Amino acid sequence: MLLTDYNISSWIFSKTLSLCYFIAFLSLLPQLLGLYGRQGILSIDHLLNLLDKEMRAERFYHVPSVFWFASSDLALKAVCFIGMTAASLAFLGFSQSIMFLICFVCYLSFVSAGQLFLSYQWDSLLLEFGFLGLFFAPFAWEWLPLGAHILHPIVYFMVLFLLFKLMFLSGVVKLANKDPYWKDLSALSFHFWTQPLPTPLAYFVHKLPSGVLRFCTMAMFFIELVTPFFIFYPGPLQTAAVILLITLQILIILTGNYGFFNILTIGLCLGVLPDSTWGFKINWVENTPVSTVMALVPLILVVPSSLFWIAKSLAEKSKMWDFMLPYMRFFYPFRICNPYGLFAVMTRVRPELVLEGSNDGVHWETYEFKHKPTSLKKFPTIVAPHQPRLDWQMWFAALESFNENLWLQNLLTRIFEGSQDVLMLFEKDPFKGQPPKALRFLRYEYKFSSFAELRKDGVWWTRELIAPYGPVFQREEFTDDESSQKNAESL
Repeated sequence: MLLTDYNISSWIFSKTLSLCYFIAFLSLLPQLLGLYGRQGILSIDHLLNLLDKEMRAERFYHVPSVFWFASSDLALKAVCFIGMTAASLAFLGFSQSIMFLICFVCYLSFVSAGQLFLSYQWDSLLLEFGFLGLFFAPFAWEWLPLGAHILHPIVYFMVLFLLFKLMFLSGVVKLANKDPYWKDLSALSFHFWTQPLPTPLAYFVHKLPSGVLRFCTMAMFFIELVTPFFIFYPGPLQTAAVILLITLQILIILTGNYGFFNILTIGLCLGVLPDSTWGFKINWVENTPVSTVMALVPLILVVPSSLFWIAKSLAEKSKMWDFMLPYMRFFYPFRICNPYGLFAVMTRVRPELVLEGSNDGVHWETYEFKHKPTSLKKFPTIVAPHQPRLDWQMWFAALESFNENLWLQNLLTRIFEGSQDVLMLFEKDPFKGQPPKALRFLRYEYKFSSFAELRKDGVWWTRELIAPYGPVFQREEFTDDESSQKNAESL
């Protein structure tokens, strides 16, 4: 059976996936060596050398990555460029499934070895959608200029089910975690200024009356918990559901920077609609879907896992689904089925870490980040679909203790060593490439300024010092090679 009324859906799904793969690799490229190079914060080469000694042959299963064969700085860049090239060729219609397989392997290689900098939900979503993308077209060497293949009905259903799981779980986790601020509809009173990277519009939305923000929270719950059920029913209700889901994504784009997540989600939403809803057809889609046997593969592998995550979210303490745990653990390394749900617990304060260096222990200079607020006059940036991963991870670190973020020792080590790759991750290096004698973190509590403060002083933020964050580090502590290696291995 062919989905003859879903040519546009097939085209949108395939082009969205290839575009997001390209964005993901392109965004990672300028940060690559600073995060993962041999002189990076969390060196992939160093990690794999440690795992090689501990895991032996099992390492290929638990950490599936092409970097087992080569993990030099050149190899990291090469895999990134290969992924971008394959994504571009897939977009142009060249051997789509083969190119998607290359993209999947390349991105999984980074995610598997990327540790906390590649542990975000949109990284998992890209891989899960990317796995389904392997079944968008038969595996063959071909070229359909900007074209695509019609989807097998099972594959189309799997993509819809992914969208349903993504949106429904996003709403469920907010209620399942019993966060009182979601339940009393006051969470958005905090969200716009406590989220990792707000946009300028978030500053103004935060000033809206509390009643308006409560209504927006109610509308969000309706969109995430009720609307997803209607995407399976072609007709006016499905169209309305898609419009609401896309509206939510646009509002998120306008008020926050979440990488390529929203583009990927909007593509999933648009692909739901049949050609009859659009009111026109396209002719550059081949009527040669994958075989039913091939289409059953994602159905068998993904649906049980998805049902597990939905059931666990609805009844977190229930053990009736624990029999699925071995199955879940077996497929976990490949990231083909994942749980979702951002901001399950709403943060009500905004602690920020400020990194300072000094040559005399008296006068301290600030390392400015590119997008995370440090300077009070720093204009909130619009950076999506690029994701500055160090800036993001600093937001998480500020919510925890220094001992829970030992990777920060590696960051300080690289600065003391004068790693240019790491220093390029900052907007401003006050010591111009020369390592200072001492480094420290201070933890402040940031808030959006008032309109009066913005007009008078030009400040978007106000802040209050909370306390030092961790000890003051001296350069001499990091000069001994053995000590530096132990610090790195502590991760």
